[in-house]
Amino acid sequence: MRVTAVAVLLASWWLPWLPALPSSLPAASSFQSESALNHLLLDPATGHLYVGAVDRLFHLSGDLELLSRGVTGPRMDSPDCLPPINRECQQATETNNHNKLLLLGAPREEGSLIVCGTVFQGICEKRSLGNVSVVLYRTENPVDTQYVAANDPRVTTVGVVVVAEELEEPLLFVGRGYTSKGPGGVPPITTRHLGGHNIFTHEELGKLVVGSYSEYNNNFVAALRAGGHVYFVFFRRDRRAKREYRTYVSRLCVGDRSFYSYVEVPLRCAAGEKVYNLAQATFLSTAEDGEATLYVVMAAGTASTPAPTRDTALCVFPLAELDGAIVRAQELCYEEEGRSEEAYIEYEVNSQCTRLLPDSVRSYPCGYEHTPSPIASSVPVETTPAVTMETQLSAVAATTEAGHTIVLLGDSQGQLHKVYSSETVQPGSPVSADLLLDDVREHVYVMTAFTVSKLPVSSCGRHTGCGSCLAARDPHCGWCVLQGSCTRKAECERFEQANHWLWSYRQGEECVAVQRVSPANRSRDEPTEVSLTVQRLPCLGAGESFSCMFGTLPGQPAVVTGTEVTCQSPPPEQVPPSDPGKDHVVVSLSLKFNGVAVAATEFIFYDCSAVSGLSVRAPITTPSQSLNTQYQCTYREGLRIALTATLM
Repeated sequence: MRVTAVAVLLASWWLPWLPALPSSLPAASSFQSESALNHLLLDPATGHLYVGAVDRLFHLSGDLELLSRGVTGPRMDSPDCLPPINRECQQATETNNHNKLLLLGAPREEGSLIVCGTVFQGICEKRSLGNVSVVLYRTENPVDTQYVAANDPRVTTVGVVVVAEELEEPLLFVGRGYTSKGPGGVPPITTRHLGGHNIFTHEELGKLVVGSYSEYNNNFVAALRAGGHVYFVFFRRDRRAKREYRTYVSRLCVGDRSFYSYVEVPLRCAAGEKVYNLAQATFLSTAEDGEATLYVVMAAGTASTPAPTRDTALCVFPLAELDGAIVRAQELCYEEEGRSEEAYIEYEVNSQCTRLLPDSVRSYPCGYEHTPSPIASSVPVETTPAVTMETQLSAVAATTEAGHTIVLLGDSQGQLHKVYSSETVQPGSPVSADLLLDDVREHVYVMTAFTVSKLPVSSCGRHTGCGSCLAARDPHCGWCVLQGSCTRKAECERFEQANHWLWSYRQGEECVAVQRVSPANRSRDEPTEVSLTVQRLPCLGAGESFSCMFGTLPGQPAVVTGTEVTCQSPPPEQVPPSDPGKDHVVVSLSLKFNGVAVAATEFIFYDCSAVSGLSVRAPITTPSQSLNTQYQCTYREGLRIALTATLM
């Protein structure tokens, strides 16, 4: 199944490595930690940030000021022992606690932060959002069904909190990779309680049953919620065909406590022979019309291993097309016995595709006791890269500006690519997959190994003229004609009206300019009407008008008729004098609105009296010619004053 084209703003070039943030950009706010950072979380209700680090938690303001901190380690622990750790665990040593999950608690549990680490077999606790040093819940004697996160820092864990009408309680959906140490039998995907006496357990809740845990070593990249479904993105070795690593998207109904609805489909992103098979980061974007799009950073693998190369790509999948592929796999497995294994049962469980009644998927969209599961599709959802890079991309986020989607990408070298340019955040330090935009989409929070930085999504204000604003080719910016400034679209008061906001990224966009001046010059002693031809001049409202300004002289009313603007030149006594030795003076001629120059050109006033030894229109009779000769003073552009003889 091939994905249809998705419109994303992508430049055809990338700026080279920048040694530091350009001096013309505003200085970024930053927070520095002595502990390695693992996860970054934004609370949209307050704008506060929460940082999960090795042995530490940090609570920051939107401007990255430290508000509170908490300690999570080190702890006496061993992955070979079950908590609580006592003297019987002789392998126990002081062990760092790496943060594996950092999530906001359910809304009804106001003020709670879910924190899960690698120690004590990956158990979780709840902390206060107002002060992360305050522990709201922690079990001292956890049972095996409360082991949530991977106990190995190298193994990924993802999660998403779901609150839905069809659920009796908020639930935590978790995906975790396989670890060789510690208790076996922790399913790769589980649903966890967030309240009651069995908090964080998966008792009486759904889990993905697996026949061989080591054989299904899912490397989880993301857990996402959209509508009535939860999605997981992961990659693993395909147990069929060539046993190559492939990326998958799986889906569950949020109200499905038995995982009857579980379906997974492979993703394929390729350009010619180059296949990008390993997902590295994702971002789910929802447009104003409700259409959701999944952005996936994918890397080409090293042979048949899960090790990514430097060849990476941004791959774009409309969620509706992923859902369509999932439903198609359900139909094949429910009603057509899988049709030559286009759909099949995965994870070595005792189930098989069958031939149920027609429309069974419509009758049981989330499955039921009699429907086969878990279902996998062998038919990938295919797309071509939206952009490729020879650097290891590690993060992705998307935003919209001027009705267009703009993608931000972070890489393993500490650079943030804003698709049309690059900025160095922290040289040599990978950008975390937790790339977050603030609620107004004006700043992006970027986390590297030890630093959280707050960067402006755009810096339109640093462009002081229309030419530099449009030359920047910045999708966030445009020239606001009547305000005379480079702004984001929403900051331009009349952006909805034609020719009021000129988008920087539009191919061939030009500033409002004077195309022609008639006349182009005039004697300083002869006031006249000057006509300007100005294309794409923005319209004004009732009672508003443009004015013409010659140099620094007071403005003169301008009359606009279509593309023609008529101005009256100033009286002779107001025209500035020519410089000594010059026979003309050049002044700026600006078309203004409320003091803002909308377009400008030059106008020349010539001065015949400055021509040495001549008087304008003075009759001169030569001995050889008895006729009077009248001399007319004129000015030609690029030439000095010319005297034209007329026989009288």
